[in-house]
Amino acid sequence: MKIYDITAEISANLPVYGNERPSATKVAELSKGDKYTLSKITGTTHTGTHADMPAHFILGGDTNDTIPLNHFYGAAQLIRITTTSHVTAEDLRQFDIPVGGILLIDTGQSKYMRQGTLKTDFLGLTPCAASLLIEKKIKTIGIDYLSVDPFDATDFPVHMALLGSGIAILEGLVLDNVPEGDYTLSALPLKIKDGDGSPVRAILVEV
Repeated sequence: MKIYDITAEISANLPVYGNERPSATKVAELSKGDKYTLSKITGTTHTGTHADMPAHFILGGDTNDTIPLNHFYGAAQLIRITTTSHVTAEDLRQFDIPVGGILLIDTGQSKYMRQGTLKTDFLGLTPCAASLLIEKKIKTIGIDYLSVDPFDATDFPVHMALLGSGIAILEGLVLDNVPEGDYTLSALPLKIKDGDGSPVRAILVEV
């Protein structure tokens, strides 16, 4: 059984929005004579490789503790799209996307998840691509940078459309060393009461 780790490492080299940079600070250390090593972590619920819940943008939408976990565990398809612009419905129509599944899109941006500076011209999805995914009744869509919406999309139309249709989102996936194909995905979020999102440890297992 081969397992692919598709999670970005949380460190100083992680790109973030604004002042959201995470940290892990030692508050006790064996090397300093303490009886144990203990760290305190800080960051947002959308740090690194993370899940967006419908409640992130939709009032009354599912939260970490209410969303069905089959959004984050189960059969998943990984596709690779070579493009210099945002992913369109036409890009997606090249693939046989199963109805009701989990879809992960590699656009060649995973390397930027290892760079501490935020790339503002990253590739996201277009509203027409979101509409196609809604038609396909996709459970979860994943992408290889920090947002399905372009950086300058102040009204967040893709988030609003997908999350408003009950589709969960995975962002910040590291997919560059994973072959296209069918896998079992595990990317379970923390069970945060009323949570709007969570960092995940995302893996793909060969089927």
